[in-house]
Amino acid sequence: MEFRVLGPVRVLAGGRPIGPSGPRQERILAALLLGAGRVVPVARLVDVVWDGEPPATAVRQVRNLTTALRRTLVAAGAGDDVVTADGPGFTLRPGAFDLDAFEEHATRGEFREALACWRGPALAGVDSAALRPDAERLEERRLAVLERCLAADVEAGPADVVAELSALVSEHPLREGLVGLLMRALHGAGRQADAIDVYQRAKRRLAEELGITPGAALRALYEQLLHEEPVPGRCFLPYDVPDFTGRTAEVTRALEALRAGRPVVVDGMAGVGKTAFAVRVAHRAAPGFPDGQLFVDLHGHTPGRDPLPAEAALSALLLQTGLPASRQPDRLDERAALWRSRVAGRRLLVVLDNAADAAQVVPLLPGGPGVGVLVTGRRRLAAVDGATAISLDVLPPSEAEALFAAAAGGRSGGDVARLCGYLPLALRIAAARLQARPLWTPADLVARLGSERRRLGELRAGGRDVAAAFALSYRDLPPARRRMFRVLGAHPGGDFAVAAAAALYGTDVTEAERLLEDLLDAHLLRQPAPDRYGFHDLIAEHARAEADPAETAAALDRLLDHYRDAELPFAAERANLVAATESALETGRNDHAWRIADRAVAALRERGHRDELTALAHAGVRAAARLGDPDARQLSLANLTTAHWETGRLTEAVDATAERLRLVRESGDRAAEAAALARMGALHGMLGRYADAVRDYRQALVLAGETGSHAVAALVWGNLSNAQEVRGQFEDALTSASRSRAIREELGDGAGAILASAQLGLVLARLGRFPEALAVAEKAVRTAVETGYAFGEAWSRIDCAEVLLAAGRAAEAHDHAERACAILARLNHPLLLTMAANSLGAASLALGDPAAASAAHGVALTTARRIGYRAQEARALTGLGSACAASGRDAEASRHLRAGRELSGEIGEPVRAS
Repeated sequence: MEFRVLGPVRVLAGGRPIGPSGPRQERILAALLLGAGRVVPVARLVDVVWDGEPPATAVRQVRNLTTALRRTLVAAGAGDDVVTADGPGFTLRPGAFDLDAFEEHATRGEFREALACWRGPALAGVDSAALRPDAERLEERRLAVLERCLAADVEAGPADVVAELSALVSEHPLREGLVGLLMRALHGAGRQADAIDVYQRAKRRLAEELGITPGAALRALYEQLLHEEPVPGRCFLPYDVPDFTGRTAEVTRALEALRAGRPVVVDGMAGVGKTAFAVRVAHRAAPGFPDGQLFVDLHGHTPGRDPLPAEAALSALLLQTGLPASRQPDRLDERAALWRSRVAGRRLLVVLDNAADAAQVVPLLPGGPGVGVLVTGRRRLAAVDGATAISLDVLPPSEAEALFAAAAGGRSGGDVARLCGYLPLALRIAAARLQARPLWTPADLVARLGSERRRLGELRAGGRDVAAAFALSYRDLPPARRRMFRVLGAHPGGDFAVAAAAALYGTDVTEAERLLEDLLDAHLLRQPAPDRYGFHDLIAEHARAEADPAETAAALDRLLDHYRDAELPFAAERANLVAATESALETGRNDHAWRIADRAVAALRERGHRDELTALAHAGVRAAARLGDPDARQLSLANLTTAHWETGRLTEAVDATAERLRLVRESGDRAAEAAALARMGALHGMLGRYADAVRDYRQALVLAGETGSHAVAALVWGNLSNAQEVRGQFEDALTSASRSRAIREELGDGAGAILASAQLGLVLARLGRFPEALAVAEKAVRTAVETGYAFGEAWSRIDCAEVLLAAGRAAEAHDHAERACAILARLNHPLLLTMAANSLGAASLALGDPAAASAAHGVALTTARRIGYRAQEARALTGLGSACAASGRDAEASRHLRAGRELSGEIGEPVRAS
């Protein structure tokens, strides 16, 4: 169905007119078409129909006429939504519309095609005073495009357009643009006297009819022609948007390269703003290229268009230099040679926008210096030798927010910018939608963009569409790259390694890396770090939209197998492991979920990644519960206990361990019961329940002996030693610590031996055996440092600090405690941090610095109370009391010391001097 306003107002279906019916409906149709795609208020339609003198029933009549028009259109084959009632008015959504076609042709520089859309005066036959300004505006637009069309014709062959221009000047004698073009055409045809005469006649007419003189541009042209001065080179650059935002460093770099005579090649993902960037640079560089600035859209990624052949691109360039098509050779090599010859020695700037690939660009490159070249494309174009390559990424958040605000009329939208992925095209579309909906707020737009599944659908407006831009990049991929693009959409996490991509695709890492690099060159992937790849958020959504469900399910199975079985860099993959486990849970792959979580816990614990450790542990528990496997359930609860332990959630850890004990006792797994009792004892010790802790340790040792669980026995002996040392049972503590270290060494457990040795050193110090204690503790520190065992280093430095304090060497103790605090802050380990901070406080007080002691004990007290570590809370209170006393703050000192004594009495721990 075709709609027309450029001439008589018509609607045609299959070439047959179907409306409107009568002059009133014709006026309504005209007004709706002029506001196509927007709500036209009923009040406007009333004004259009009755020109300010409406009857009392005007509103009802307008609604009836509009409804009848809709019925006519729908009956003729239009969609049900061709005309809709929207709030205060009606919206018409035409299919083929001559005004849209006119503007599209004009935008592409296809001026003759644009003018061919006209079939007479705009709104011909529509007698409405309210529509008269619109008809005049459209006529002015037609004349402006006609002037641009004739300007190109004058440049190509001035003699051919003299007759047409003469007729137009007779019709519009006061239109200075047409007068100037006729003067140029006459001058180009060798008729200088006639050109001067045209000027003089126009000058007289302007004076007689309007009382004015010719404008500056026409006077300047007259002076040029009069004195035979050369006309400056023409500029074919598109409009430079006034709200261009950011890219300061990249613009500067491009300008410097052009001024130095180097080509500039700009690449980036769809919608990143390459054309706007190139136009901004070209306009800034234009003064340095006085012979002209040329621009050709190569249509490498234009919806509905094939890439422009090199022959056609050369023809467009030659036309812009003034050579008509009739004088251009047909063969590519001959046309390229003519192009190079024609621009040799000239200071021209050539912008080749939207290139498909290097093969399209290379024939268009000039042969010598003097011509600046600026190329844009989605793919990296390495074939332009000596070029300065500039890759545009999405905007930084602050610049993206500024662009949105500028495009949205000053309304801020930080969340909108984030949901648009800071992509300029998406930001402009979002801003346009907000501008077109006056009742919307940025919060309304955020709500519409909030769903990943519908976000791309929301980012389309006025013929611009983010998804369509991505689809063109996808369309141009060979089959193997398309498949890799699709299966990567199944990855549930953020950036990923080559091995993960290989698993998704079902190939080896060599082939996977080749495909990933190809997608990276096409700007369908990003590379946030060496050997890691990832999607922009909106492209990830597009990849998922292109996916085949069966293909995606198989790819996800392979990926989860990879995360379950392969050797992994756990620190780098921790976020992906969480995402993969959650995805496995969501899709019912529960065995994968708990096994991935189970294997990751130890590695993440060692590296201090507490948040991911906790997330994985919780996911593992849920998955194991769904499976109903007793062993999986108890192991997952053990992992959850570890996560709670590491993050200082001791009460939650006790609950998880109690549930684990219940399960293993029901199943009769005595080895697992030993391990659970060992952990429960440690938790009781942290909470100051030492009698319960010792009981649990004794039971665990019996079970460990029965089941041959030597690693559990080593752990329990070490923990038992700690409980005995706290309770002042130093000889028993020494025996327990020695047994723990011996078992660790026999098992070849180097990390465990470090921890046991540090405990042994501390107990030796408590017995007054300082030389021996120092030798053992310092060796534990050295071994931890040499092996890169950060947790063990912090642990052993705490115990070494305690040994040194007992030996009266406070300065050395301070150094060890301070280093331990730094390590534990990095590892985010609150349990040990309370111990280290208390050691640091004690060392500071011993060195005569009560202020530093108060600060350190304050950290320990806050952390101990938060996590429920009552033994260290008691020590922190005592330490604060001593520090306050040393500072003369007796009332505070008395309060803290009393609280420390009371808490120590509650938990059965001797009061320890700080």
